Amino acid sequence: MINYEKHLLTLKPNELPEPKGCIPFSSLTQLVSITKVDAFHKEIIQLACSLPYGTSSWPSFGSYVDDWYRVEVDGYKKQLLTCERGTCRVVADCENMIDLTYHILNVVIPSRTESAATLLKKLDHIKDQRLRIWLSKSSKIYQMFQINNYFGVRQLNSSVTWMCEELVRMGVFKSVSDAFESEKHIIKGLMLSGLPKSEAKKCIAILKAPNKKLVVQPLWGLDAFSAPQQKRYVAKQV
Repeated sequence: MINYEKHLLTLKPNELPEPKGCIPFSSLTQLVSITKVDAFHKEIIQLACSLPYGTSSWPSFGSYVDDWYRVEVDGYKKQLLTCERGTCRVVADCENMIDLTYHILNVVIPSRTESAATLLKKLDHIKDQRLRIWLSKSSKIYQMFQINNYFGVRQLNSSVTWMCEELVRMGVFKSVSDAFESEKHIIKGLMLSGLPKSEAKKCIAILKAPNKKLVVQPLWGLDAFSAPQQKRYVAKQV
């Protein structure tokens, strides 16, 4: 595990520009009243045209597809399922259409940023399997912030929690809390996507902010609730 930790800390990603959001929350609210899967399919594909990267295979909307994802929308049902051998299993039973959109985009966005993909070529396919997951978790954060702040912070929560748990499994820290409070390894994890170090520190501040006195300052990207041309703001610890 010592070599695992050392390798993690010595990875040097190419720095990417600050992620800029492209789909404001106001656009997502237009999906909320949709009750039919065909209409949802049309609208989410249209929204995805704004993404700054290509998408992989989309789920099937309504019909069964073997070894892939299926979307079901019917009245109160808003689900993402996986299908295999003639059966389907629910992986996300969503509260609303925005929640469902988040889960679908998580499936179709690239697994790694350009910077993370470059690092991946330097890793061993077998020996470095865990580091490959770090690259994916980090990339998801960057790419979700490229959609909007709302999805970005949601993915930040998920990926950073995994990173902290992984550091405990590695034996670097005794608890998830210790791993998070140390910050060093988490900031490194955030930077694996190409996110600048200064912005990685701001991400940590977002997660720590509720326990501190807050002031508001501009941060990169698109406000989850605003039009694209407006600045996004985040609470800063003082």
